[in-house]
Amino acid sequence: MPRQKIKNHKKILFVINPISGDIDKASLKSEIINYISDHDWELEFYETKGDKDKEELSNLIEKTNPEKVVAVGGDGTCNLVAQVLLHKNIKLGIIPKGSANGLATELEIPTDLHKSLKIILDDKSKNIDVLIFDHQHLSLHLSDVGFNAKLIERLENGNLRGFGGYGKHFLNELGDIKTAKFKIEIDGKTKKEKAIMVVFANATSYGTGAVVNPHGKLDDGRFEIIIFRPRKFIQFLKMIIPFFTRQIHRLAYVDIYSGEKVKITNIENQKLQIDGEIMGQPKQISVEIIPQSLAVLVP
Repeated sequence: MPRQKIKNHKKILFVINPISGDIDKASLKSEIINYISDHDWELEFYETKGDKDKEELSNLIEKTNPEKVVAVGGDGTCNLVAQVLLHKNIKLGIIPKGSANGLATELEIPTDLHKSLKIILDDKSKNIDVLIFDHQHLSLHLSDVGFNAKLIERLENGNLRGFGGYGKHFLNELGDIKTAKFKIEIDGKTKKEKAIMVVFANATSYGTGAVVNPHGKLDDGRFEIIIFRPRKFIQFLKMIIPFFTRQIHRLAYVDIYSGEKVKITNIENQKLQIDGEIMGQPKQISVEIIPQSLAVLVP
């Protein structure tokens, strides 16, 4: 898309996902321009297409040399931008406009456009950790293998998005909850588990508000591996309230481990999701932390 010049000064690049969250973004560009028009910034805009976005975005950043790149969308859009910015001296901004805004919620970034733009202009930032899967895929927030990934795949293939769609598929899956076998190696120590889900948590909670990792921190150089082992239907139901009261770690069939590296053997080929994107059914999953490698604009 052509760029909109405000003043020939510092640059901000806005990366807009036009279909995230089923939210109409037709007026977003003009609203952003109007809000920032009184400030010394030159604005660039890029709309994602779903094909070759990483390559095109990398080329645009190299060409325009922005000081900030703003992800306008959900967790998937944040992840795309982070892939390009990792280890660069460029700050990531977020305007939450997705079905799931887990990272923005974690960082207390409001969904209101003007309030999120103010954070971008205020220029306060913090360096956060990122996870890297199999030496190639980044996770900023929460990823998992098992039950939740299956729900996300159903959500992607269904007609109903957002919390309503997630809730519908959650209820549909309740009658078919099964544990699967995993071999888990955390910082060199190995254990075998039967679980409905294994979560790799850089953050504390999903975009739904469900807290899986109450004591997690985005910048402590470690991440948590949460293993959910309910054997009975009633145990699964008993997890719902603790999810939303930050008490999930107190359940006897939920284990939380902290580490810097983990390897998973996905014995029964469960689905994997990374920051809301389905990544297939890999037999082996390796995860490592890259400490404080991404600068994010925060309140």
